[in-house]
Amino acid sequence: MPSRQQKAPSSSPVSGTLVQKAYDHIQEAILSGQLPAGSVVSEALLAKNLGISRTPVGEAIRQLWREGLVQQVPRYGTIVKPIERRELIELYEMRAALESYAAGKAAERFEEQTIDRLQEFCDVMHTIAEELESAGVNELDESRLSRFIAADMAFHMTIVDSVGNRRMAESVQTMRTVSRIFRARRVKHDQKVVHRARNYHREILEAIRSRDGERARQKMAEHINISMAESVKHLDQESERYSSS
Repeated sequence: MPSRQQKAPSSSPVSGTLVQKAYDHIQEAILSGQLPAGSVVSEALLAKNLGISRTPVGEAIRQLWREGLVQQVPRYGTIVKPIERRELIELYEMRAALESYAAGKAAERFEEQTIDRLQEFCDVMHTIAEELESAGVNELDESRLSRFIAADMAFHMTIVDSVGNRRMAESVQTMRTVSRIFRARRVKHDQKVVHRARNYHREILEAIRSRDGERARQKMAEHINISMAESVKHLDQESERYSSS
């Protein structure tokens, strides 16, 4: 069983050490909630805090803009983009279509190396589920959440990368990043969520291992559609609370 945290395969188009450093820093700040929706992303302040020039920070911000994580507001600057209901649904629908296709292809193009990697990420999720039960807690703390998200992203991107379609991989990673940021900040990651994700990953892996492309596609689509329903429900609840306040 892996003892170190697994990371997702990188399909990011961001290049250059300083640009990557700035990109990772801003993305993590958005993911953790340090930069919530509507907050200003200051190029000058980020450059100062990171101890680098504004050029790589500006390039990182432009990449985040292309990915739909930030937006430019006239006479105000760059802000973290709020996500709308229709956009969230579209993201999940696209993910379901592309990732279920990738799961089917992975089953057809069975490779032991891919299976071994997928098993590692399943093992990480199983370990996290066991830790929650042993500790007698229901929700993921910050450390376990970070491991859970990394294993989840790595599992899905390993399947997508196995297809060998670079454009598809870049598109899926962008869509997963946006939806992941929404879920990490709003959806409660409790034992139910962890167990459900672990079980779906197991079923998808077994379908790929047994070369059952149709079942792999079906289980991947179910997995993503359940996440979509849950995320939309939480977004609707937030909207109701905001409108009634």
